[in-house]
Amino acid sequence: MSHFSNNIDEVTHKAAIKGKQVAYRNIYDRFKSPVYNLAYRMLQNREDALDVMQNSFVSAFRNLKQWSGQVAFGYWLRKIVINQALQQQRKNSQLTAADLDTDDLPDDLSEQALELSHDLNVMLAQLPPLSRSVLWLFEVEGLSHKEIADLYQMSVSFSKSQLSRSKKLMANWLSDQEQKNEQQHSH
Repeated sequence: MSHFSNNIDEVTHKAAIKGKQVAYRNIYDRFKSPVYNLAYRMLQNREDALDVMQNSFVSAFRNLKQWSGQVAFGYWLRKIVINQALQQQRKNSQLTAADLDTDDLPDDLSEQALELSHDLNVMLAQLPPLSRSVLWLFEVEGLSHKEIADLYQMSVSFSKSQLSRSKKLMANWLSDQEQKNEQQHSH
């Protein structure tokens, strides 16, 4: 269950709208870990993730009146975090044609390789920022290809190809790691 499925109570919501620091602290304490983790998984950089976390909470507190209560507060906050992380990604590096090129990847994807246990951060760090974010948003955060495409202002096929690319890159990296381990053990 996603930490973003959590909600805030009406008393906290009203107090936060009025600018009460205790309400802000309550919201921050409840959501700081999932906000940081999402930002870090997308950006793979501690300082950038902390910046995104701070900017996300500032934005959420400023725009709290816009939260309708139709969805859990956490899901509303998650969208803010994703948008902040995407802005940070754009600042860090503009999309290049190489980020979108999937022709150089093999077609078969080893499911077995993806099931091997490796440190998630190390694996995610092997991916280009764009592919890493799409993978995380789809597989972990549960966004649809349409939602991801809308975030990037691209087509649904863009989201699907980036997800495929990220899985292929991870599978290739895992395969390389397996070969290195086998070579080390055979010597």
